[in-house]
Amino acid sequence: MSTFAQRVLKVVLMLICVMFLCSCRQQGSAEETDTGRKPVIGFSLATLKEDRWLRDRDIFIAKAKQAGYDVMVKHANNDSQLQFEQVNDMIAEGIDVLVIAPQDSDDAARCVNAAKKAGIPVVSYDRLVLNANVDAYVSFDVVKVGQLMAEALVSEVPEGGYIIVCGAENDHNSKLYYSGYMSVLSRSKNAQKIDVIAETWVEDWRREGAFDFVSKVLRENGDKVHGIIAGNDSLAWGAIDAISVARLTGKIKVVGHDADLAACQRIVEGTQLATIYKPIKNLVEATLEVCDALLKDEPFSYNRTINDGTYDIPYVMLDVILVTKDNIDDTVIKDGFHLKKDIYRNLDE
Repeated sequence: MSTFAQRVLKVVLMLICVMFLCSCRQQGSAEETDTGRKPVIGFSLATLKEDRWLRDRDIFIAKAKQAGYDVMVKHANNDSQLQFEQVNDMIAEGIDVLVIAPQDSDDAARCVNAAKKAGIPVVSYDRLVLNANVDAYVSFDVVKVGQLMAEALVSEVPEGGYIIVCGAENDHNSKLYYSGYMSVLSRSKNAQKIDVIAETWVEDWRREGAFDFVSKVLRENGDKVHGIIAGNDSLAWGAIDAISVARLTGKIKVVGHDADLAACQRIVEGTQLATIYKPIKNLVEATLEVCDALLKDEPFSYNRTINDGTYDIPYVMLDVILVTKDNIDDTVIKDGFHLKKDIYRNLDE
Protein backbone atom coordinates (compact mmCIF):
# COMPACT_ATOMS: atom_id res chain seq x y z
CA MET A 1 0.00 0.00 0.00
CA SER A 2 1.31 3.46 -0.92
CA THR A 3 2.16 6.08 1.69
CA PHE A 4 -0.71 8.25 0.45
CA ALA A 5 -3.19 5.38 0.78
CA GLN A 6 -1.94 4.63 4.31
CA ARG A 7 -2.52 8.27 5.30
CA VAL A 8 -6.04 8.22 3.87
CA LEU A 9 -6.80 4.99 5.76
CA LYS A 10 -5.56 6.52 9.03
CA VAL A 11 -7.78 9.57 8.54
CA VAL A 12 -10.82 7.39 7.82
CA LEU A 13 -10.18 5.25 10.92
CA MET A 14 -9.80 8.38 13.07
CA LEU A 15 -13.11 9.74 11.78
CA ILE A 16 -14.83 6.43 12.57
CA CYS A 17 -13.46 6.51 16.12
CA VAL A 18 -14.65 10.09 16.64
CA MET A 19 -18.12 9.26 15.32
CA PHE A 20 -18.31 6.21 17.61
CA LEU A 21 -17.35 8.20 20.69
CA CYS A 22 -19.87 10.92 19.89
CA SER A 23 -22.55 8.29 19.41
CA CYS A 24 -21.76 6.78 22.82
CA ARG A 25 -21.99 10.18 24.47
CA GLN A 26 -25.33 10.93 22.86
CA GLN A 27 -26.73 7.69 24.32
CA GLY A 28 -26.92 9.20 27.83
CA SER A 29 -23.49 8.98 29.42
CA ALA A 30 -22.41 12.02 31.43
CA GLU A 31 -20.19 14.54 29.72
CA GLU A 32 -17.02 15.71 31.41
CA THR A 33 -16.93 19.29 32.67
CA ASP A 34 -14.80 22.01 31.07
CA THR A 35 -11.97 21.12 33.47
CA GLY A 36 -11.97 17.52 32.26
CA ARG A 37 -13.34 16.04 35.49
CA LYS A 38 -16.49 13.94 35.76
CA PRO A 39 -19.65 15.84 36.73
CA VAL A 40 -20.50 15.42 40.43
CA ILE A 41 -23.97 14.71 41.80
CA GLY A 42 -24.62 15.72 45.37
CA PHE A 43 -27.05 13.16 46.82
CA SER A 44 -28.64 14.45 50.03
CA LEU A 45 -30.68 11.91 51.98
CA ALA A 46 -32.75 12.59 55.08
CA THR A 47 -31.88 9.29 56.72
CA LEU A 48 -30.38 5.84 56.30
CA LYS A 49 -32.26 4.30 59.23
CA GLU A 50 -34.66 2.32 57.05
CA ASP A 51 -33.58 -0.54 54.80
CA ARG A 52 -35.21 1.22 51.86
CA TRP A 53 -32.89 4.25 51.97
CA LEU A 54 -29.78 2.11 52.19
CA ARG A 55 -30.88 0.54 48.93
CA ASP A 56 -31.46 3.95 47.34
CA ARG A 57 -27.94 5.02 48.28
CA ASP A 58 -26.25 1.87 47.00
CA ILE A 59 -28.20 1.66 43.74
CA PHE A 60 -27.77 5.38 43.09
CA ILE A 61 -24.00 5.27 43.53
CA ALA A 62 -23.65 2.20 41.30
CA LYS A 63 -25.90 3.49 38.52
CA ALA A 64 -24.40 7.00 38.60
CA LYS A 65 -20.87 5.68 38.27
CA GLN A 66 -21.94 3.49 35.35
CA ALA A 67 -23.33 6.62 33.70
CA GLY A 68 -20.06 8.52 34.17
CA TYR A 69 -20.78 10.58 37.29
CA ASP A 70 -19.03 10.94 40.59
CA VAL A 71 -21.37 10.99 43.58
CA MET A 72 -21.09 12.79 46.89
CA VAL A 73 -23.53 11.30 49.43
CA LYS A 74 -24.65 12.84 52.71
CA HIS A 75 -27.39 11.70 55.08
CA ALA A 76 -28.86 13.97 57.72
CA ASN A 77 -29.93 11.47 60.39
CA ASN A 78 -33.45 12.97 60.38
CA ASP A 79 -32.09 16.45 61.18
CA SER A 80 -33.20 19.25 58.84
CA GLN A 81 -30.56 21.69 60.11
CA LEU A 82 -27.84 19.11 59.50
CA GLN A 83 -29.21 18.51 56.00
CA PHE A 84 -28.97 22.25 55.26
CA GLU A 85 -25.37 22.34 56.49
CA GLN A 86 -24.48 19.25 54.47
CA VAL A 87 -25.98 20.70 51.28
CA ASN A 88 -23.95 23.89 51.77
CA ASP A 89 -20.83 21.79 52.25
CA MET A 90 -21.51 19.94 48.99
CA ILE A 91 -22.07 23.21 47.16
CA ALA A 92 -18.75 24.51 48.48
CA GLU A 93 -17.03 21.30 47.32
CA GLY A 94 -18.23 21.87 43.76
CA ILE A 95 -21.18 19.60 42.98
CA ASP A 96 -22.77 20.11 39.56
CA VAL A 97 -26.33 19.02 40.40
CA LEU A 98 -28.15 18.44 43.70
CA VAL A 99 -30.49 15.48 44.22
CA ILE A 100 -32.33 15.82 47.51
CA ALA A 101 -34.74 13.65 49.51
CA PRO A 102 -35.77 16.22 52.13
CA GLN A 103 -36.06 15.56 55.83
CA ASP A 104 -38.60 18.38 56.14
CA SER A 105 -40.50 19.29 52.98
CA ASP A 106 -40.87 22.94 53.99
CA ASP A 107 -37.51 23.57 55.65
CA ALA A 108 -35.59 22.04 52.73
CA ALA A 109 -36.57 25.01 50.56
CA ARG A 110 -33.49 26.79 51.93
CA CYS A 111 -31.33 23.92 50.63
CA VAL A 112 -32.82 24.42 47.18
CA ASN A 113 -32.38 28.18 47.36
CA ALA A 114 -28.72 27.81 48.31
CA ALA A 115 -28.09 25.50 45.35
CA LYS A 116 -29.93 27.71 42.89
CA LYS A 117 -28.06 30.77 44.13
CA ALA A 118 -24.87 28.90 43.18
CA GLY A 119 -26.30 28.07 39.75
CA ILE A 120 -26.78 24.38 40.58
CA PRO A 121 -29.91 22.58 39.28
CA VAL A 122 -31.97 20.64 41.83
CA VAL A 123 -33.94 17.40 41.57
CA SER A 124 -36.38 16.51 44.34
CA TYR A 125 -35.94 12.78 44.87
CA ASP A 126 -38.95 10.70 45.98
CA ARG A 127 -40.08 13.45 48.39
CA LEU A 128 -41.15 16.88 47.14
CA VAL A 129 -39.54 20.04 48.51
CA LEU A 130 -42.34 22.58 48.94
CA ASN A 131 -42.41 26.21 47.76
CA ALA A 132 -38.91 25.91 46.29
CA ASN A 133 -39.32 25.61 42.51
CA VAL A 134 -37.02 22.61 42.08
CA ASP A 135 -36.15 21.79 38.49
CA ALA A 136 -37.81 18.39 38.65
CA TYR A 137 -39.57 15.98 40.99
CA VAL A 138 -38.90 12.29 40.39
CA SER A 139 -41.00 9.90 42.44
CA PHE A 140 -43.59 7.17 42.37
CA ASP A 141 -47.34 7.58 42.09
CA VAL A 142 -47.57 8.41 45.77
CA VAL A 143 -51.37 8.69 45.96
CA LYS A 144 -51.70 5.32 44.23
CA VAL A 145 -49.47 3.79 46.93
CA GLY A 146 -52.04 4.81 49.54
CA GLN A 147 -54.94 3.65 47.40
CA LEU A 148 -53.48 0.20 46.82
CA MET A 149 -52.76 -0.22 50.52
CA ALA A 150 -56.29 0.72 51.53
CA GLU A 151 -57.87 -1.40 48.79
CA ALA A 152 -55.87 -4.45 49.89
CA LEU A 153 -56.99 -4.03 53.49
CA VAL A 154 -60.63 -3.36 52.59
CA SER A 155 -60.65 -6.45 50.40
CA GLU A 156 -59.51 -8.58 53.34
CA VAL A 157 -61.28 -6.67 56.12
CA PRO A 158 -64.41 -5.08 54.56
CA GLU A 159 -65.84 -3.92 57.87
CA GLY A 160 -64.78 -3.12 61.40
CA GLY A 161 -62.37 -0.80 63.17
CA TYR A 162 -59.19 0.56 61.58
CA ILE A 163 -56.11 2.32 62.91
CA ILE A 164 -54.16 4.62 60.56
CA VAL A 165 -50.50 5.13 61.45
CA CYS A 166 -49.19 7.84 59.15
CA GLY A 167 -45.55 8.77 58.64
CA ALA A 168 -43.92 12.05 59.56
CA GLU A 169 -46.23 15.04 59.19
CA ASN A 170 -43.38 17.19 57.82
CA ASP A 171 -42.93 14.76 54.91
CA HIS A 172 -45.21 15.82 52.06
CA ASN A 173 -45.47 12.22 50.88
CA SER A 174 -47.20 11.26 54.14
CA LYS A 175 -50.08 13.54 53.25
CA LEU A 176 -50.29 12.15 49.72
CA TYR A 177 -50.38 8.59 51.06
CA TYR A 178 -53.12 9.66 53.46
CA SER A 179 -55.18 11.15 50.64
CA GLY A 180 -54.85 7.80 48.89
CA TYR A 181 -56.09 5.89 51.94
CA MET A 182 -59.03 8.20 52.43
CA SER A 183 -60.05 8.18 48.77
CA VAL A 184 -60.78 4.47 49.28
CA LEU A 185 -62.11 4.51 52.85
CA SER A 186 -64.47 7.41 52.13
CA ARG A 187 -66.26 5.59 49.33
CA SER A 188 -69.87 5.23 50.44
CA LYS A 189 -69.88 1.44 50.59
CA ASN A 190 -66.73 1.48 52.74
CA ALA A 191 -67.57 4.47 54.92
CA GLN A 192 -70.74 2.74 56.10
CA LYS A 193 -68.87 -0.34 57.30
CA ILE A 194 -65.42 0.88 58.35
CA ASP A 195 -64.76 2.97 61.44
CA VAL A 196 -61.38 4.69 61.79
CA ILE A 197 -60.95 4.33 65.55
CA ALA A 198 -57.64 6.17 65.82
CA GLU A 199 -54.99 7.79 63.64
CA THR A 200 -51.67 9.52 64.22
CA TRP A 201 -48.59 11.00 62.56
CA VAL A 202 -45.30 9.44 63.66
CA GLU A 203 -42.35 11.79 64.04
CA ASP A 204 -39.36 10.85 61.87
CA TRP A 205 -41.14 7.62 60.84
CA ARG A 206 -39.92 5.99 64.08
CA ARG A 207 -40.91 2.37 64.52
CA GLU A 208 -41.13 2.79 68.29
CA GLY A 209 -43.64 5.61 67.76
CA ALA A 210 -45.91 3.22 65.88
CA PHE A 211 -45.45 0.55 68.55
CA ASP A 212 -46.35 2.94 71.38
CA PHE A 213 -49.41 4.37 69.62
CA VAL A 214 -50.84 1.02 68.52
CA SER A 215 -50.17 -0.50 71.96
CA LYS A 216 -52.16 2.29 73.60
CA VAL A 217 -55.10 1.91 71.22
CA LEU A 218 -55.14 -1.87 71.65
CA ARG A 219 -55.17 -1.55 75.44
CA GLU A 220 -58.19 0.71 75.20
CA ASN A 221 -60.05 -0.75 72.20
CA GLY A 222 -58.32 -4.00 71.26
CA ASP A 223 -61.57 -5.84 70.62
CA LYS A 224 -62.68 -3.19 68.12
CA VAL A 225 -59.55 -3.14 65.93
CA HIS A 226 -59.52 -5.31 62.80
CA GLY A 227 -57.09 -3.58 60.45
CA ILE A 228 -54.13 -1.21 60.45
CA ILE A 229 -52.79 0.97 57.64
CA ALA A 230 -49.15 1.81 58.37
CA GLY A 231 -47.30 4.60 56.56
CA ASN A 232 -44.41 2.29 55.60
CA ASP A 233 -43.08 -1.17 56.41
CA SER A 234 -41.07 0.06 59.38
CA LEU A 235 -44.22 1.48 60.97
CA ALA A 236 -46.02 -1.75 60.07
CA TRP A 237 -43.29 -3.62 61.95
CA GLY A 238 -43.92 -1.51 65.05
CA ALA A 239 -47.67 -2.10 64.77
CA ILE A 240 -47.21 -5.85 64.34
CA ASP A 241 -44.95 -5.98 67.40
CA ALA A 242 -47.66 -4.20 69.39
CA ILE A 243 -50.24 -6.71 68.13
CA SER A 244 -47.96 -9.56 69.22
CA VAL A 245 -47.49 -8.10 72.71
CA ALA A 246 -51.28 -7.72 72.99
CA ARG A 247 -51.63 -11.41 72.00
CA LEU A 248 -53.77 -10.53 69.00
CA THR A 249 -51.55 -11.99 66.27
CA GLY A 250 -53.67 -13.19 63.36
CA LYS A 251 -56.71 -11.19 64.42
CA ILE A 252 -55.62 -7.81 63.00
CA LYS A 253 -54.47 -7.33 59.40
CA VAL A 254 -51.67 -4.86 58.65
CA VAL A 255 -50.52 -3.23 55.41
CA GLY A 256 -47.40 -1.14 54.77
CA HIS A 257 -45.21 -0.16 51.84
CA ASP A 258 -41.59 -0.18 50.58
CA ALA A 259 -41.24 -3.97 50.22
CA ASP A 260 -38.51 -4.11 52.88
CA LEU A 261 -37.00 -7.56 53.32
CA ALA A 262 -38.42 -7.92 56.82
CA ALA A 263 -41.87 -6.97 55.51
CA CYS A 264 -41.67 -9.53 52.71
CA GLN A 265 -40.70 -12.14 55.30
CA ARG A 266 -43.71 -11.18 57.41
CA ILE A 267 -45.98 -11.48 54.37
CA VAL A 268 -44.97 -15.06 53.59
CA GLU A 269 -45.15 -15.88 57.30
CA GLY A 270 -48.65 -14.41 57.53
CA THR A 271 -48.20 -11.55 60.00
CA GLN A 272 -48.40 -8.75 57.38
CA LEU A 273 -51.07 -8.70 54.71
CA ALA A 274 -49.41 -6.64 51.99
CA THR A 275 -46.76 -4.11 51.02
CA ILE A 276 -46.15 -1.92 47.99
CA TYR A 277 -43.14 -2.52 45.76
CA LYS A 278 -41.59 0.69 44.46
CA PRO A 279 -38.77 -0.31 42.07
CA ILE A 280 -35.84 1.81 43.28
CA LYS A 281 -33.81 0.95 40.19
CA ASN A 282 -36.43 2.71 38.04
CA LEU A 283 -36.41 5.72 40.35
CA VAL A 284 -32.64 6.04 40.18
CA GLU A 285 -32.47 5.61 36.41
CA ALA A 286 -35.19 8.22 35.85
CA THR A 287 -33.40 10.63 38.18
CA LEU A 288 -30.09 10.22 36.36
CA GLU A 289 -31.79 10.86 33.02
CA VAL A 290 -33.16 14.12 34.41
CA CYS A 291 -29.74 15.07 35.83
CA ASP A 292 -28.15 14.45 32.45
CA ALA A 293 -30.71 16.66 30.70
CA LEU A 294 -30.34 19.46 33.27
CA LEU A 295 -26.56 19.47 32.98
CA LYS A 296 -26.83 19.65 29.19
CA ASP A 297 -29.58 22.28 29.44
CA GLU A 298 -31.87 20.01 27.45
CA PRO A 299 -35.59 19.22 27.91
CA PHE A 300 -36.62 15.99 29.62
CA SER A 301 -39.78 13.89 29.55
CA TYR A 302 -42.24 14.00 32.43
CA ASN A 303 -45.77 12.70 33.02
CA ARG A 304 -47.42 15.74 34.58
CA THR A 305 -46.80 18.68 36.87
CA ILE A 306 -47.33 18.90 40.62
CA ASN A 307 -47.86 22.11 42.56
CA ASP A 308 -45.35 22.59 45.38
CA GLY A 309 -47.50 25.23 47.05
CA THR A 310 -46.23 28.04 44.85
CA TYR A 311 -44.87 26.60 41.61
CA ASP A 312 -45.89 23.88 39.14
CA ILE A 313 -43.04 21.36 39.05
CA PRO A 314 -42.31 18.81 36.29
CA TYR A 315 -43.19 15.42 37.84
CA VAL A 316 -41.62 12.22 36.55
CA MET A 317 -44.11 9.72 37.98
CA LEU A 318 -43.31 6.00 38.22
CA ASP A 319 -45.72 3.12 38.78
CA VAL A 320 -45.95 0.89 41.86
CA ILE A 321 -47.03 -2.71 42.50
CA LEU A 322 -49.11 -4.28 45.28
CA VAL A 323 -47.30 -7.27 46.82
CA THR A 324 -49.11 -10.04 48.67
CA LYS A 325 -48.39 -13.65 49.53
CA ASP A 326 -49.92 -14.65 46.19
CA ASN A 327 -47.65 -12.61 43.89
CA ILE A 328 -44.46 -12.07 45.88
CA ASP A 329 -42.52 -14.59 43.77
CA ASP A 330 -43.56 -12.83 40.54
CA THR A 331 -42.74 -9.32 41.74
CA VAL A 332 -39.92 -8.55 44.19
CA ILE A 333 -38.25 -11.94 43.75
CA LYS A 334 -38.55 -12.06 39.95
CA ASP A 335 -37.21 -8.51 39.78
CA GLY A 336 -34.21 -9.44 41.91
CA PHE A 337 -35.16 -6.91 44.58
CA HIS A 338 -34.87 -9.66 47.20
CA LEU A 339 -33.64 -13.24 46.97
CA LYS A 340 -36.19 -16.00 47.44
CA LYS A 341 -33.99 -17.73 50.00
CA ASP A 342 -33.89 -14.55 52.09
CA ILE A 343 -37.63 -13.98 52.02
CA TYR A 344 -38.46 -17.59 52.89
CA ARG A 345 -35.54 -18.02 55.29
CA ASN A 346 -37.60 -18.24 58.47
CA LEU A 347 -39.96 -20.78 56.94
CA ASP A 348 -37.07 -23.02 55.87
CA GLU A 349 -35.47 -23.15 59.30
